[in-house]
Amino acid sequence: MLRKGDDGAFTLAYPVSDKAKFPLFDAAEDTGKFVKAVIKNREKILGHHVLEATDYYTPERILAEFEEVTGKKTHYAQVSAEQYKGFLPPAMAEEMLENHLFVEDPGYFAGADLKESLDLLEEKPVTWKEFVKKNSGAWS
Repeated sequence: MLRKGDDGAFTLAYPVSDKAKFPLFDAAEDTGKFVKAVIKNREKILGHHVLEATDYYTPERILAEFEEVTGKKTHYAQVSAEQYKGFLPPAMAEEMLENHLFVEDPGYFAGADLKESLDLLEEKPVTWKEFVKKNSGAWS
């Protein structure tokens, strides 16, 4: 939902406030790190959740770090449910809307602390800043 406008600035549009907390991770780089941690710590974590996220990021933080890494200007736009669904293919629009509304209320992972899950990892997960640096060509 990060789109480049005619003025060259990038806009992030979601149907939640700029204080909503998104648990981000780099699926391509980090999934294996979490799977390895689950396998190696099976007995310790049986009956517990392993939360796969590097950190919780608000849209405000996502854009600030994006600007810091790329030097490009950004804006946040809180859009209506109907506007948001209009950005997406109809087959997935309602599900994506519900997923994003859930991020704000009650909060993804219900706002649970990520420390216990992150402490299981042998390798640090990729931060949003690192992800943006690694994929900077996508936002040219």
